[in-house]
Amino acid sequence: MSTNYVSSGKTVTMPAPTGGSVAGIPQVIDALAVMPLQSGSKGAIITYHIDGEWDAPAAAGMKAGAKVSVLDGQLVAPDTANSLPYGKLTSDVVNGAASVLIVQ
Repeated sequence: MSTNYVSSGKTVTMPAPTGGSVAGIPQVIDALAVMPLQSGSKGAIITYHIDGEWDAPAAAGMKAGAKVSVLDGQLVAPDTANSLPYGKLTSDVVNGAASVLIVQ
């Protein structure tokens, strides 16, 4: 029997990075796309979801199916300067928000 099981891999718990984390605001930590479940400043222990579909702030004009990145807590087009890859939209952007599927 295997004894090296760690978790289901749906969440990770780790210290918040520089700038902290805000619950429900998409974030990329190093190369890991996450959705924080709690808020906290740098170093606070936070649980992050690393998969699933989430409603999140998003730049206008993007459509369902589009690849998206994150910049300053907002979903943006993947070619936006300084943005980091996050996932794919599962809805069009309406009123500054869209549903996104986190894709690692």
